[in-house]
Amino acid sequence: MLVDFTVENYRSIKEPVTLSAVAQKQSTRKTSATSKRKGIKSDHEIAPGYHVEGWDMEILPVLAIFGANASGKSNVLQALDYLLLIMVYGIQEDANLQRTFKYAKLDPFKLDSIYAKQPTKFELRTIFDNNIYTYSLEINQRRVISENLNYSLNTTKRTRRLFNRKWDEVSNQFIWKTGDDFAGSHNQLQQSIRENELFINILFKLEVNIVKSLISSLEDRWPGIHLGSEEFEVTSIKAMQYVDASKFQKKIAPQALKIVQEFDTGLSRIEIKKKSDDLLDYNIYAIHNTLEGNEISWTLDEESLGTQRLFSLAFRIVITLGAGSLTIVDELGANIHPNIVKSIIRMFQNPKTNPKNAQLIFTSHDNTLQRNNLLRRDQIWFTQKRPDHSTELYPLTDFHVRNDLAIDKAYLDGRFGAVPFLPSDEETILQGDEECQES
Repeated sequence: MLVDFTVENYRSIKEPVTLSAVAQKQSTRKTSATSKRKGIKSDHEIAPGYHVEGWDMEILPVLAIFGANASGKSNVLQALDYLLLIMVYGIQEDANLQRTFKYAKLDPFKLDSIYAKQPTKFELRTIFDNNIYTYSLEINQRRVISENLNYSLNTTKRTRRLFNRKWDEVSNQFIWKTGDDFAGSHNQLQQSIRENELFINILFKLEVNIVKSLISSLEDRWPGIHLGSEEFEVTSIKAMQYVDASKFQKKIAPQALKIVQEFDTGLSRIEIKKKSDDLLDYNIYAIHNTLEGNEISWTLDEESLGTQRLFSLAFRIVITLGAGSLTIVDELGANIHPNIVKSIIRMFQNPKTNPKNAQLIFTSHDNTLQRNNLLRRDQIWFTQKRPDHSTELYPLTDFHVRNDLAIDKAYLDGRFGAVPFLPSDEETILQGDEECQES
């Protein structure tokens, strides 16, 4: 499970910003008598956090980021997904990675000449088997500057080093430090690691017991955030059919189809048919029932954009809930009805439909998702531009609002920032008239 994520000097993000999934303490979330009369639930009733044994914390199942266009909310998701991707791929400037995910390249904040030459920094905290793992990475386009992996047991709380390496400009090599729990033959590989290669990727190929759960979570996660990667989504669905056809046909596909059907898309079933000897050369067909009781089919790309996106999103949801992993979606409501989006959020909020503690992080412009009884106050985050055009990220809880506040209306009124500054109607009309007169 994700605890929190911090990034510095990535695209529009200049100074460090942190996205946290740690729930607010129960004592700060009391519901007033007036709120109860209005049918307003407490934060804990809306979405109970995941209790982590041995730690005084609960982890939230859903985080939502709102903000104006170009405020940087997508960059927060890109930064997180980029880090998770390169931890798996091992090289930050991998050509295959960039072809699949257009945003998967390292870009510092370019509007400041000093920051443009500085490395990008990431820190990721996760919980597996009730242990907290902290992975930090500092990189530029040429090499890894530093890479660290530590963990803390829930019994002792003491931070233990797994490995640490830092580039030394004098000796022109990495200086390594490894902990007692990280002894083994894998340490012999340290000298063969390239300057732009992540050592954590090596652990995917080796048996290191202490990090097995962390590595498994990275392998099980459905990558991408729906930014130019829709083709990858469909390819991944086809790959599932090829890799494990029995599991796909008996479990994954029926569950995904059930989700699509419940949202009134008109699909009766789907078919995936092989076209050629190419391993991934399949066609996906949408099957509908006619009024006469017959079946008619056409390729998935003939369906509406909303149905196509919901189709791939359904598979993502099934895989994520089944594995108890993390999924990241940019513009969750794009081409999808708001009521469907709310239903998807509730799937992750409900322990019955999400028994393995999967997590969803998404961005949206739909302020109706902020209305009472859908998202807790500590699940709502905002992005806005600073005067230097860099991204600021902050939670709704910074404003200490009541749980019965009409958050969606207050947001549009600009009470929390994170909304665009627009000219008045009169200014817009006058400007339009002047342009017409000049032409």
